[in-house]
Amino acid sequence: MSIMAFAPPSKDGVLLALGIIGLLFHMLLRERDGQYMFQIISGHKLRVCAGQVLFMVLTLFVYLGLWRNYDVSRKMLLLFITMMGPALWLGKLLFMKFLRALGARLQPRLRILAVCDEASETATRQWFANKAMLGIHLCDVLAVENDARHESFLEHQLEQALNQGRPNLLIWRLPTDAARTEKIRLIAESHGTHLAVDLEPIVGEMGTVQLTEYLPMKLVSLHKHPLVSPAHRFLKRVLDISISLPVVVLVLPFLCVGVWILHRIYSPGPLFFKQSRSGADGQMFKIFKFRTMTVNHGRESVQARANDSRIFTGGGLMRKLSIDEMPQFLNVLLGDMSVVGPRPHMAEHDVLFAMECSQYALRHTVKPGVTGLAQVRGHRGPVDDASEIKHRVTSDIEYCQNWSFYLDLAIIARTFLHVFSFHAKSC
Repeated sequence: MSIMAFAPPSKDGVLLALGIIGLLFHMLLRERDGQYMFQIISGHKLRVCAGQVLFMVLTLFVYLGLWRNYDVSRKMLLLFITMMGPALWLGKLLFMKFLRALGARLQPRLRILAVCDEASETATRQWFANKAMLGIHLCDVLAVENDARHESFLEHQLEQALNQGRPNLLIWRLPTDAARTEKIRLIAESHGTHLAVDLEPIVGEMGTVQLTEYLPMKLVSLHKHPLVSPAHRFLKRVLDISISLPVVVLVLPFLCVGVWILHRIYSPGPLFFKQSRSGADGQMFKIFKFRTMTVNHGRESVQARANDSRIFTGGGLMRKLSIDEMPQFLNVLLGDMSVVGPRPHMAEHDVLFAMECSQYALRHTVKPGVTGLAQVRGHRGPVDDASEIKHRVTSDIEYCQNWSFYLDLAIIARTFLHVFSFHAKSC
């Protein structure tokens, strides 16, 4: 009996398989919190494609790094990476057309009745307008006038709407309490309808809500804390070490030699500048930077500005290219900082900034970073007014509450673009 020999997969096949693995991994991460499909249909296809390309490229380079003897054509690799973005974009456009056609033919799985006030009726209808492709159909919106919220009248209207539309989900968008919610639930369930309560009328503009259950308590948190999860912290730490270790071992020694020579020529003195900064939970640590100012230049708490006389020749270019920040990867390895996070400030600046922005202390719920969301949005350099503080804090809190592995990768990629565009200001 002959034994059939299977030929090993081609190199092109391996590249394609690895790309698909990275694509599937990204889709699983996004769909875990229910965001993948909603981002696609909400006009965020470019953002989704960018994240998928990053994951696919990361998967490829991790594989090639582990198997260095695996010979692959550079032209093929470059062509593959270049074509991924357009191919994914085209695929999503075709997928959207397919979903629209399918949604028009199939019976919707989710038939919704929404109850809201008159002011919210238009927005509610608009939100559900293009959701047929997800199997969602809006039966009706029961818009209640302010003077028509008496229990008996409202219950009568609700009964009529449930009988006519026969929905299987009731979305309640009016203020409520435990007793009223229980009464509405019983009415809905008597018609075979599930109840979902929108918390926006309760929490308003106070923040992003997160539901947490600690038996017997059911808590509504006005802030999300993704990095409270040990799994998320572990994933972020793996990313930190994966980036900082090669930088410290392969890049930092050469930078040290170059900066040391620059110091010997223009400003002899210590190679590193060390200063106390506020870290996670307000804990102080020593931050490392390459020195860009003259020795004994005066008060360290005065922020550097453009054409600052304290910066020696060559120091300005180091700051513009963010070379002076590179030793902070030592802080990342030591665990005091992360690659991505809010920038660390001096304790006295923390006090001043907290006086201008009441939410400032929320920045300290995560480790400070070498780069951050505020920095890639252009909020860098010295702080001149209260509005600049608020812009930075808003971005920092947004990062803390919406952290994801993809977000860190996106910020790192944008940081490279900022550095090499030569428009970055000193942090």
